[in-house]
Amino acid sequence: MNIWKRLWAFLFRYRDHQEVLYIQGNDVLPQPLSKDEELAALIALEDGDEEARNTLIEHNLRLVVYIAKRYETNPIFMEDLISIGSIGLIKAVNTFKRDKNIKLVTYASRCIENEILMYLRKKSRRKVEVSFDEPLNVDYDGNELLLSDILGTDDDVVTKEFERNENKRELLDAMKCLKERERQILQMRYGIEHEELTQKDIASRLGISQSYISRLEKRIIHKLKNQMKQNNG
Repeated sequence: MNIWKRLWAFLFRYRDHQEVLYIQGNDVLPQPLSKDEELAALIALEDGDEEARNTLIEHNLRLVVYIAKRYETNPIFMEDLISIGSIGLIKAVNTFKRDKNIKLVTYASRCIENEILMYLRKKSRRKVEVSFDEPLNVDYDGNELLLSDILGTDDDVVTKEFERNENKRELLDAMKCLKERERQILQMRYGIEHEELTQKDIASRLGISQSYISRLEKRIIHKLKNQMKQNNG
């Protein structure tokens, strides 16, 4: 069965003409794989096993729903967020490398959030509409630069690179609202200009409990999201 049909079979029961009425709960979605099961599936995927790929996607659908709910402001758009988040999950599974010393769930979370954030940004009112044929105000020397001026690169690659840079600029700009310690925790937790660390490692370095780090992280993320919304007008 096509992977998208399988995803929809898991995620959606029914809807009316305007909104999703019911999204199946955690008791319906596949349970996350154990560490050994995930490793076996990743090894099989490296050997070209398509079913292993589907298994990794399906058993991480809870992660998509969890992240999508964090960005839900209207139930009408929940299906869209899950659809976009699923694209991020599929990209994560397709590009994940075991030798990069990062957990699949961490890598997938970033890919899912990135897809959702790009989608929301495109839907939101933009102060400046960017086109390949219009000048970009990103040249620090004050020179006009068109995306189409960049030679030897496919438009799709250029677009993705531009979006990555935009994401980074938005994040760094929003981080200015954080206190020094909050910024330090965020950088260590998500590998922003720093080695990525677990909550336990951060707690050990700062001499505080892991549970306190967990609460701080949630508060920092909430603060950062609000600041990014304000910055995007």
